[in-house]
Amino acid sequence: MEKYIEDLALTRDFCKGQSAKLFKKVKDTKKPLRVTRNGRDYVVVLDFEEYIKMVDKINLLEKNDKS
Repeated sequence: MEKYIEDLALTRDFCKGQSAKLFKKVKDTKKPLRVTRNGRDYVVVLDFEEYIKMVDKINLLEKNDKS
């Protein structure tokens, strides 16, 4: 999974008041953040603008597949 998402955080980091710092890092770098829980992948945090770009690309690819 590291080849897709380099940055990693633990769910407990969010519980320890680190969420604002982690969100800022995602916003500033525009890179997704992989969050693990109990040693397993749990969620991904994305910058909103990057998420919209990703969805637009997927929609465009799906539209082209139907053509």
